[in-house]
This record gives sequence, structure tokens and C-alpha cells, in this order.
Amino acid sequence: MTTARSADVAIVGGGIIGLATAERLTAHGASVVLIDETGATGGATSASGGLVRAFDPTGTHTAWATEGCALYQAGGPRGTWPRLREHGSLTLIDRDDLPRVTAALDVAHAAGHKTDVLTSAEIAGRFPGLTAPGHLLGVFEPRAGWLPVRAVVEALRRDAGDGLRLLTARATGLLHSSGRIRGVRTTKGAVSTGAVLLAAGTGSESLAASVGVRLGLNTRAVSYCLFRCEDFAGPAELPTVIDRTTGAWIRRWDTHGTVLAGVSSDRTGVPPLVRKTVPATEEHRIREVVRHRWPRLAHTRAVGGVTAYDTLASDSPGTVTAWPRPRGLVTAVGWNGGGFKLAPAVGRRAAAELLEVPAQ
Repeated sequence: MTTARSADVAIVGGGIIGLATAERLTAHGASVVLIDETGATGGATSASGGLVRAFDPTGTHTAWATEGCALYQAGGPRGTWPRLREHGSLTLIDRDDLPRVTAALDVAHAAGHKTDVLTSAEIAGRFPGLTAPGHLLGVFEPRAGWLPVRAVVEALRRDAGDGLRLLTARATGLLHSSGRIRGVRTTKGAVSTGAVLLAAGTGSESLAASVGVRLGLNTRAVSYCLFRCEDFAGPAELPTVIDRTTGAWIRRWDTHGTVLAGVSSDRTGVPPLVRKTVPATEEHRIREVVRHRWPRLAHTRAVGGVTAYDTLASDSPGTVTAWPRPRGLVTAVGWNGGGFKLAPAVGRRAAAELLEVPAQ
């Protein structure tokens, strides 16, 4: 039986990684308490663009990216998740980088994901609104795209069923003795458990430190704007675009004629806050970068946006780690903005590690 005070597993962090793990745990019969001060879909997940693709040009998470994409295409393990908006995904890379991403393309192909490598001329012919200089290539995935994040989160909570309990509280420390996890201390009392997943972004740092584990996490600024294209139908044929050469990304919004556009930032150490507004200087920065790939953006007006943060690990890519001491601690952090597309695979891996923890 799951209560808010005890469970087989406690998960700190109600974002997409925590919920994907909870769904896999309850599918295997485990009871779970999910601890988050803001409830489910708080933190960085609430500001995610929901981009989904199998191709991982970094080569860091190629297998997890293909697995995650396949599960999103299938509507999750039970077929209950919202339908993937298969508008296609176009990843722009420098022509000279093609040899370095060939292995990632091979992994996607082997997993059954179709990809086409397009020249700049082919990009212009297939997507007339986009502009790509001659030194760029595009990796196009026709069955990739994006998903509404909140709808996915709601589906995960439904799938987890009665085995999941949400505790709206702030985790303040981990309880341990004799080299083992014993629970989580929260602002609403202690939760007794023998296994804990930390998936709370930078909030995981102090909790891990309370048992002598260093994660080395930092925040990075991220923001996006919504632009309304009122005088033309350009967004109707726009794929999801990820430009590796400028850090820009674009996708259609559910509202007709609106696009979501953002540009990565080098600013780190920002407060882990999500605000439903974008300063004029940031709107200008986004517009100035993105318009070089989608010139129509220069003639549109901004109608909204979000200022938020990503969490990155300072000395390693995001990963799932089962710590040998204290036994029962697993971390899944540091995804640097890529957590959503990887979440189904990360959740499976994290759940497998947690299920290996012997009972107290």
C-alpha cells in the first residue's frame, strides 16, 4: 500500500523524468511517493518545448533518443499518451560535421527511424520558408516532431494509477544509516523508503550532498517567444527546426499561425525560476538569430513567451547513476534541455536501477 509517508520508492522531482520513472515502477508493482514543492509538471519541465526526435547529433544519448522517439510515436507503453505531432524534425548541421554524426544516424536507422540528409538547396525546395546557407546540411526525420508537455504528464500520472501518490512538499534532506537510504525528510514530515530517485534538477544538488554525494550541477538560461504570423500561412509547412550552428530552434504552436522560437544561451548560474514573460532584450536576441533561418520572423509580432532554465552537469553529460553508497540512491540529472525527448528511456533505466535495490 502507498501512503504519503512510506513507499517502495520515493522520487524527488515531479518533472518528466520523475513521472516517466514513476510510471515504469508502478507498472512493475512498486509503490511510489512523488515529492515536489510545486506538484507535477513544475520546474524546467513546465517550460519544455516538447521536441521529439531520434537523431542525437551529440552522440551522447543516441540509443535513448531512438528509444524515446519510438515510445512517443507509439503513444507510450500502453498507447495512452497524446498523439505525436509528426510535423517532421529538421536538424541543421555544418557540412564538415557530417562524418562526426554518421554513427548517430546509423543508430537511428538501425532502430527503424527514417532520416534523410538534405543539402541547402533541397531544404529550400522542400521547405520554402527556410533559409540554409550552402555550408549547412539538414537531417530530416519525417515522423518526428513535438508533443504538448502537460498532456504527456497527465497521461503518465493516469498510467501510474493508484500506485503513485503525490506529496506537495519540499524535500530538505535524505535519511540514511548503515550505508543505506532510509527515507526523505520533507517540510511535511519524513517519508520512509529504501530507495530514492533524485530527479529535481539543481534541487538535487543539496539533497545528494546531505549524504556525501557530489553531482556538480548548474543552471543555464533558456527562453522562448511565441510569434503570431497573421499575414501568411508559413507555419503550416514548417517542420520542427533545431539549428546546431546557431542554437536556434523553432516549432509550430497549436494555435493557427503561431510559432514557438528560442535560442540557446551561454549564461549559467541563473535562478531556477520559470516566468511567463520574456524581456524585450531577449525577444530581440531570439528574433535576430532565428530570422536568419526563417526570414518571415522579422515581420511577425511576439504574443507571449517564457523565461526559464535548464540543468546541466559541469563535468559529464546527463546520466542515470546508482550510487554504491548510500545504497538505494539513484540520480537522473543534468540533461541540459534534452530531458523530454529522452524521458521514456531514462525512466525505464532509472526504474530498473531502483527495482534492483533490495528491500530494507
